[in-house]
Amino acid sequence: MTYLKTVRLMLWALLCWIALAAPAAFADSHRNTRLTVSHPDSIRILQLTDLHYFSREPSTWDEFNARTSQQIRKLVELTKPDLVVITGDVWSENENGSGEDQLRYALSQFAALEVPWAFTWGNHDQVTDRARADALLENAPGSLYRGRNAGGNYTLDLVSPSGQLLWQLLFIDTGREGLIGERRDWLRQLPPADVPRVAFFHIPLKQYAQIWEDGTASGIWGEPPCFEREDGGALAVLRAAGVTACFCGHDHMNDYSGRVEGVELVYGRVSRAGGYGRDTFDKGGKLITLNSSRRTCSWVSVTPDGKTWRPEPGERQVMTETH
Repeated sequence: MTYLKTVRLMLWALLCWIALAAPAAFADSHRNTRLTVSHPDSIRILQLTDLHYFSREPSTWDEFNARTSQQIRKLVELTKPDLVVITGDVWSENENGSGEDQLRYALSQFAALEVPWAFTWGNHDQVTDRARADALLENAPGSLYRGRNAGGNYTLDLVSPSGQLLWQLLFIDTGREGLIGERRDWLRQLPPADVPRVAFFHIPLKQYAQIWEDGTASGIWGEPPCFEREDGGALAVLRAAGVTACFCGHDHMNDYSGRVEGVELVYGRVSRAGGYGRDTFDKGGKLITLNSSRRTCSWVSVTPDGKTWRPEPGERQVMTETH
């Protein structure tokens, strides 16, 4: 074999390897991303949930959209987070194909925050073309969304300025039915991590109902947890994946937490101005603080007036909407 032929064969083999390896590398890049944090022992995450832009009557859209955006900007200003996480129901369905335009509006509001942000899909976040919506989410200013090639599921590594992995955040698309089926399969396929993991998703687990019913939860209850078709089996999968805390949304009138089998289950504070639940408690967000040295996760509910709240152990309030 001549030298030239040998070189050609080697080049051909290299090109074949690249062709085979590239799709896997591309897929990986859309399942995982990273964020460098400057204060590893005080990582601040602001969870927002259930913004519901464009919900209710069209005549109210301008007012409530503007009020909601004003509220979340104020929350960012007050809490100065390293990361904003939005756990679903950002817009309202896809009537007459309007979902994508509503998503584009929401993306413009997130860009105005000028803070890195991540997103999980909610049951009301509907569009005609999911692939296009995934691309819009991924390429939006400030976005860390990487769910395009993994059904809306992805991970985010929080790393120190020196590149040390500190925490890993999991973002799970619970669809309309909850954390079942292929979402659990995705969790099972995650490689082990030597750092604690925190999960964010929209629809709660069945155990969110259990912890209130058995008296172990503390906080505010305003409606029965709506865990859809989740049968309680997802918790074991999350535990096996190394998840120590879960943050969800979906039920606007609940803001409580409890621990099951070593995993803390926490409701986010609904963030939309107006909407159902408006008479139960003030709308706001959840400020989560991660301490890398101690491997602890703590949180408080925050409101745009600067107040913070976390229930005392055993503090339980039952509230209902008055109108």
